[in-house]
Amino acid sequence: MLKFLKKAFWVPYENSTAYPTVEKAHQAIAEYCDENGHTCVFSSADTVIIDDVEYEIYRGLEPGSRGNYGIKCREK
Repeated sequence: MLKFLKKAFWVPYENSTAYPTVEKAHQAIAEYCDENGHTCVFSSADTVIIDDVEYEIYRGLEPGSRGNYGIKCREK
């Protein structure tokens, strides 16, 4: 499937001026899932399964944000 047709979403990350570690990313994704009634299981450092759908975890700069970091989940 083409990259731009895959479902992706940004996870709220409080400290956007600091690069998110794997631990911080997992914590933010788990909180997001709890708040929105989703189930999540981390299968590796950069992969999460949310409601039986596998997502790749991106930790880095948000485009157009002038240097703010974020956490993005993109369907594999």
